[in-house]
Amino acid sequence: MATPKPVITPAPKKLAARADIPASSGSSALADVYTIAAGESFDGGYVAYDRGVECTGQAEGGDSDAVFQIEEGGTLSNVIIGPNQIEGVHCRGACTLENVWWSAVCEDAFTVKVQSDGDTTYIKGGGAYGAEDKVIQHNGGGTINISGFTVEDFGKLYRSCGNCDDMYERHVVIDSVTATSGSALAGINSNYGDTATLTNIVADDVNDICVEYEGNDTGDEPTKISSGPSDYCIYSESDVSSS
Repeated sequence: MATPKPVITPAPKKLAARADIPASSGSSALADVYTIAAGESFDGGYVAYDRGVECTGQAEGGDSDAVFQIEEGGTLSNVIIGPNQIEGVHCRGACTLENVWWSAVCEDAFTVKVQSDGDTTYIKGGGAYGAEDKVIQHNGGGTINISGFTVEDFGKLYRSCGNCDDMYERHVVIDSVTATSGSALAGINSNYGDTATLTNIVADDVNDICVEYEGNDTGDEPTKISSGPSDYCIYSESDVSSS
């Protein structure tokens, strides 16, 4: 698929208001989801891409509603996801995000839809703002490694799916993350053997660092078990500081 050609227009005011987001080089509303093929890379040059549609809140969208879909082994870098979208970025197989920013999150910012046990998706740098619920949703198996990320005004930075039809043991590694005004950094299902390992966290006005749930494959709302350091929420109080 050809590289999406940006329609260069002035950066939206919403982007300029976020001091941490790099200056946008323009904006483009994509008519269709842009798919990054397996093993391929796309560098967005800090153009702000979205779909030109209003956010529908927490009504879950499909792959066709995403701005970008990354196939296994693909990389998306230097992109700003604008506010006019339903789903941000979907990953089907282990993939990599480098310096990807969301000016506003709709349903989820990033979802690992499919991933094999033993594989790892990497999120390096970037950040997300204004997530009513989840920023990073982990539906496949394996591990997500998040480093150097900024998140503000959010529900959960990371959530291992608590009631998917297919449940897996999932793991997340969160390092050097700065978080402000949120509910929790990580939500995991300890009854499935999930773990969250957290280091070098700067958190202000964040209710919980790591929360354990009892997940299920029936579609029921997961039950909260506990929060704080444990055999599954792997961190110490010294790993978390405030700014």
